[in-house]
Amino acid sequence: MHRNILKAFSTAVIAVLPGCMSMSGISTTAQPKDTAQLEAGHDISEARHDLPWPGEAWWQVFQDPQLDALVNHSLQQHPDIRAARSRTAIAEAQAQAAGALLAPQASANGTLVRERFTSLQFIPPPWAGHTEWNNKATLNLGYDLDLWGQRAQQWQSALDRTQATAAEAQQVKLSLTTALVMQYIALSRAHALHDITHHRLDIAHQQLDIRKRALAAGLGTEIEVTEAESLIPALRAQLEAGDERITLLRQQLAALAGEGPGYAERLHPPKLSLDADIGLPDALPANLVGRRPDIVAAKWRIEAARHNIASAKAAFYPNINLLGFVGLQAMGFGKILTESGMVAGVGPALSLPLFDGGLRRGNLAATTADYDLAVEQYNSILLQSLQEISAQLVTLRSNAIQHAELLDALRLAQRSRKLALTHHQAGLANYLQVLEAEHHVLTQHAALVDLEASRLSAYADLMKALGGGAGQPQ
Repeated sequence: MHRNILKAFSTAVIAVLPGCMSMSGISTTAQPKDTAQLEAGHDISEARHDLPWPGEAWWQVFQDPQLDALVNHSLQQHPDIRAARSRTAIAEAQAQAAGALLAPQASANGTLVRERFTSLQFIPPPWAGHTEWNNKATLNLGYDLDLWGQRAQQWQSALDRTQATAAEAQQVKLSLTTALVMQYIALSRAHALHDITHHRLDIAHQQLDIRKRALAAGLGTEIEVTEAESLIPALRAQLEAGDERITLLRQQLAALAGEGPGYAERLHPPKLSLDADIGLPDALPANLVGRRPDIVAAKWRIEAARHNIASAKAAFYPNINLLGFVGLQAMGFGKILTESGMVAGVGPALSLPLFDGGLRRGNLAATTADYDLAVEQYNSILLQSLQEISAQLVTLRSNAIQHAELLDALRLAQRSRKLALTHHQAGLANYLQVLEAEHHVLTQHAALVDLEASRLSAYADLMKALGGGAGQPQ
């Protein structure tokens, strides 16, 4: 009731002071996009929508214990994870500090000053012109009534920023996990292609041996021998490039795990396997807003900016602080503890903004623009998330079609190799035809390796686009 009376009083003060600062002409312009009005597109709308949302440990779907161990180690040791925790702790401490200003404040102050007093002012004898102790000890009390909620809005904004920082920490975790999984998939691909190159090198050696024996028997030419021999250095170079690629990927995995380059040297070749239904959870994109951590963080940033606007508006109104003190003050060291040295005071302190050169309008304009910025960042992330989901669905759907075609090509290549081997055993073809057929089989295997790596990566990207189990509905 008393607060309402004081607010009415401050409103009356504003009414009689028309020269006070105005908030007119400053307002927000941005609007958060409504997910219900966004066109998700054919690829999202036609996908399955009966699957669960990704779990916290979504990477376990790849069924590789070594990958699980790497991810778990990274989530414990990587500096980015620890830095995110520190940012969250900072935000929580800042919110606590902002909330503390809403409570009554008390402090104790004391001074012991040996002072020479002037004889030219109102200093009574015997102190005028002499040196004496001037001592003071007080207990000070203060309470900001916060009539218009300026500090309360600042506190609420700090709480919202804490929520945003916590969501951003989840996004760091999701991004780091996805990056590690992607590198692990790339390592799996590099090992598989390296093995295929080894087989191709074996075939090239066998072809060269056959060409040399044919030349020695007068059934071949030196050109054929040279052509076969030229393949070997190129394949050896491919093997070296493959070794380099594997080493670099191992070192990158070590860095993502929060360790030095030597940490990943003992890694075995990955053994990834993905047997998962492709589709989407229900209520997409509506539930995406509450589950994807970067979207959640953007929502909290909007709320924090909204409270900052309310705080900036409250600064235009008068405010009242209740102040009080009690203590002792005396000239002369031995007199401060006497009853006559007691001092006390209590009363309100009115803060009435009149003219500030546009400071408050500038602050309000800045907080308003900050709100618009937060809204547009939210809208951008929301649109990006839908595009990412749609893109991965396109890739996975195309991957399935390509996989069927490549399996047919592989079966045909294997059949050709079998026929070549049968003809060779029957004396109807030389072994070079068998080796050439084996080369075509390896070519199809390499294409399947690339396609499988694309499928695994697209699935990991889809999990990231869906929030990766890092968030819960907000």
